[in-house]
This record gives sequence, structure tokens and C-alpha cells, in this order.
Amino acid sequence: MALAEVPFAGTRRIHTYHGEADLLEMEIKEPFQQKVRPQAKVKLFGDGDDSHYQFKHAGTFRVEGVASYQSGYTQVAAARSLKHERRYSTLVTSVVEGLNILDILTADRVVAQISTAHPIDGAVPEVSFLGTRFENLRIAGHRVELDTNLNILGPRPVQDKSYFDNQTVLDRMAEQYENLSKADYFPDWATERYPRDREGWKPETGNPGVDIAQCSLVNDVDSDQESFGHVIDVPHFGKFFLGELQVKREPGKTADHFDAYTFHLTMVRMELGCATSATGSTGTADSNGTGGGNHH
Repeated sequence: MALAEVPFAGTRRIHTYHGEADLLEMEIKEPFQQKVRPQAKVKLFGDGDDSHYQFKHAGTFRVEGVASYQSGYTQVAAARSLKHERRYSTLVTSVVEGLNILDILTADRVVAQISTAHPIDGAVPEVSFLGTRFENLRIAGHRVELDTNLNILGPRPVQDKSYFDNQTVLDRMAEQYENLSKADYFPDWATERYPRDREGWKPETGNPGVDIAQCSLVNDVDSDQESFGHVIDVPHFGKFFLGELQVKREPGKTADHFDAYTFHLTMVRMELGCATSATGSTGTADSNGTGGGNHH
């Protein structure tokens, strides 16, 4: 595959687009066993010199009485920005309509959307989650109100500074993480998964040089079910984790390659228990275009 080469400051820029999205995937263990492969999955790798577009529409889908949706679509679009010629832009979208999980969690519409813009002369992309939302999210028929923060990463750091070196971003993530354990409801299982540690949002990767941060676009949930932060814990049914975002930085493969940033958004991650045992996710989007410069 040919790669885009754009001159800048004695080097040439090479950029490759990447984006993925799907509607739903699950692994059901009880009362029957079934793996549901990612539905309407789109995956795009493309040369930065060209424009790219992939789209998939999905009709009604149902997995017995466990999960269903009425319709949905996924898309990935990538092109050199017409408004900002010095940026490579990628838009990744997953839209699920008429979502139903065990007749417990329902939503009219769930939208995951990530827009990234990589500068021609830098590594760190500008990121936006504008458009991401839940419409008429309900638990057991009762409306759920969400306190969302689509700007948790803020604007692109100045001077190509990493999100992982931006203290404002780190403090924002740490504060969100700390607030989980301050909720009125914080069960025993959560104390292990969300330890009372300011660095808890930044898990060990086991891979030197790789950084990972975990946060959510949902700060808090107002529900008649037990909840804390972005988590809803429904007795006898399971747990729902809303708007989870993972940010990852991997060092460039060579000195001429920029660090690679990955943004992975999952609108609903589920851990179901009791009569129905299953794990899965719905409404996922992933963007991590990469590039670098080679000296002439």
C-alpha cells in the first residue's frame, strides 16, 4: 500500500488512516453457549494521500431473549481536511437503534463517535467525541439521566505535548476515578477493580514504553438502581458500564515514526450474571491513525 508523503521542514510526512466500528458483540455462557461476532463491523486502513469511506447498515438483530436491536449502521470516513489542509481527519461512527438487553437496559438510540485530526507536522491528534450520546436510556423501564463529559481530554495539547504529559488531563481523569469510591454505593467487587489509588486510572501494561489511561465520557448516573460513576449494578441481572474510553500511546517503531495514539470508545459494556451469564459490548468505535517523518 502506498503511503502519503507530505514535505515539511526537511522531511516528508507519512500517514496511514485507521478506524474501526461495530454495533454489538457478545459471549453467552448460560443458559446456552453462543459467541456473537461483531455486528456490522467496518475496519479501514488507508493511505493518507487518498480519501476513504466504509459504511454498513444493519437491520433487526436478535440473540434469543438476551440482546437485540432494531437497526443500526457503522461508518468510517478519512480524508485530508479541506478546511485545514495540514490535518489528516478520521471520523468513526457506530449507531445502534432500538437497543434491548434482557428487557432491562433499553435505549432508543446509542451513538459512539470519534473524530481525530492528525497534524501534518506532529504526533498528537486533536480528538472530539461530539455526537456521542444515549437517547432515552432506561433501566427496567425507568429513565436514566447521565452527567456526561465529552471534553474529558480537552483541546489538543500545545506544542505537540502528549495527553499523558498534560497535567490538566491527568488530573481530570484522576478526579473522575477518585469520585467512584466516594459514591454512596460502592460494592465490594468494585474496591478491587477501582482501588482507592490516584493512579488507578492508569493500569500497568506490562509493556515498557506503552501508556494506557482508562476513563469514561459519563461522570455520573442518576438511576433508581444501584450505581456509582458510570456503572449501573442491577441485582440478579448484572452490571452495565457506560461510555468507557481507553487512550493508548505506543512508541514509534523507529526514530522517524511518531508515537501512535489509540482511542477506543465503548458505549455499553455488560457483565451479565445469574440466570443469564454473558459478557459483551455495544456501540464501539476505535481510531488510531499513525504516521511519521523520514529525513530526505
